[in-house]
Amino acid sequence: MQLPEQSKLLTGDRVPPYLGFTDKGALYTSENQTGRTVVLILAKNINAPELPPLLDAFSSLTDDFAAAEADVVALTGEKVEMVFEYSLAHPSRISLVGTLNHFNFPRHIGFDSKQPVILVIDRNMRVAERIETSAPATDVAAQALKVVRRLPTEAVRDIVLPAPVLILPNVFDRAFCKELVEVHKAGPTFESSAVVMGGDGETRIKIKPETKIRQDFLIKREHPLYPKITGIMMNRVVPEIKRCFQAEMTNTDIFLIAKYPGGGGHFDRHRDDRPKSVAFRRFALSINITDDTSGEGFEGGFIRLPEFNMHHYRTPTGAAIIFSVALMHEITPVIKGDRYVLVTHLFDAQGEIERQAVEEKGGDTTAY
Repeated sequence: MQLPEQSKLLTGDRVPPYLGFTDKGALYTSENQTGRTVVLILAKNINAPELPPLLDAFSSLTDDFAAAEADVVALTGEKVEMVFEYSLAHPSRISLVGTLNHFNFPRHIGFDSKQPVILVIDRNMRVAERIETSAPATDVAAQALKVVRRLPTEAVRDIVLPAPVLILPNVFDRAFCKELVEVHKAGPTFESSAVVMGGDGETRIKIKPETKIRQDFLIKREHPLYPKITGIMMNRVVPEIKRCFQAEMTNTDIFLIAKYPGGGGHFDRHRDDRPKSVAFRRFALSINITDDTSGEGFEGGFIRLPEFNMHHYRTPTGAAIIFSVALMHEITPVIKGDRYVLVTHLFDAQGEIERQAVEEKGGDTTAY
């Protein structure tokens, strides 16, 4: 699917490579920044009147950003020589970076505003939040710090039995997560079925509460949200699968908004490439869309991959967990609250050929 190029970077997008020279004369590249959170103050025009207050506001919080293991960099589209002159006239604790002369800054970085814009970028060089600068500079800096502090982190530890999973924060922004939950609540929903083996060796689809308790809302192709979700998958998920697993995904499966209700919602151990009618799938994807800021969170409902370990995988709101459909996995019982997720599968061109072959024979390619 060919999608139109975005005019600006949004939450969840990968930041394209950028480079320049700092006001100290050192080369600065996005490649060297990888692995550490950065707050980018994007200023197309270094003489923008909004820039000095922003530099002052962020300078006053430099120690707080450092404590959160985040850098603050002002990246401008001006020539390096102008950055040197500006830094002498406006001393700051914020690193100033000017782009190289051949570098088409505004178009390349997705920057299309006359006013400075703030991008909070996570350690994986993906946008955690885009902040416009219409508010007072001190409020903008405080908001950026709040975003940095809520980024998911883990203490450094020895890893012995890792599962081959990919976790991508901010695939959906929080507003879109809330919208999807409301779509599910408005219905209609249906009790999710389970794949079971019959005594004759044939697979059957039936309701088995002991195996699976979940209510689903199917997002059909004609649903107004279908193109948006597909676009997000192709822009934010497919390239990451290619980068991490060297697998070229070209198609998405059906989309389901699933609710695992509190007090027992679960899905026992299973693999998503069974029965044979769904063997065309390559990767499973689940995005947590539960609102964790309004008291509507949930307890339990962890993803586990018992072939590797018994760790509990629970992604933040808007984050996706992706893994091979051949891996056994389970959703542990939800103890309290409701767990809402958007689920689908991704597959390649060969998988699409296999899917079409199954449908031509009258097989069910929608088993979940």
